[in-house]
Amino acid sequence: MPLAAQLRQDIAETENLLSALDPRSEQFIVMQGERAFQFEMVQRKPVGAKVVELALATRFTEVDAQMIARALKNAEGEPGRAVSLRAALQMQLTRQQAALLRLEQAISVIQWLPRN
Repeated sequence: MPLAAQLRQDIAETENLLSALDPRSEQFIVMQGERAFQFEMVQRKPVGAKVVELALATRFTEVDAQMIARALKNAEGEPGRAVSLRAALQMQLTRQQAALLRLEQAISVIQWLPRN
């Protein structure tokens, strides 16, 4: 699949995820830098985590996400943080739209270059 088509598909998927969120309730995920985590829970306690895309990240209440984020540190000492799922998806959508715009601008410049 061409890169532009893939980016458009990714944008549509992110927009669908955003529109599917319930506006009356807020869900939070735990992130570290740009990485979102899916946690393995045993009796409501996290016992393992793996990096996943935003749509698959474990969703928490704000208090639970903050508690888990405080306990999460990577090898470099970077702390975890609780992030609103809506805000994280909006940031992802903005990045995807910017990438598509850069690609379209690059294609436009290439099309206008003189041919030898």
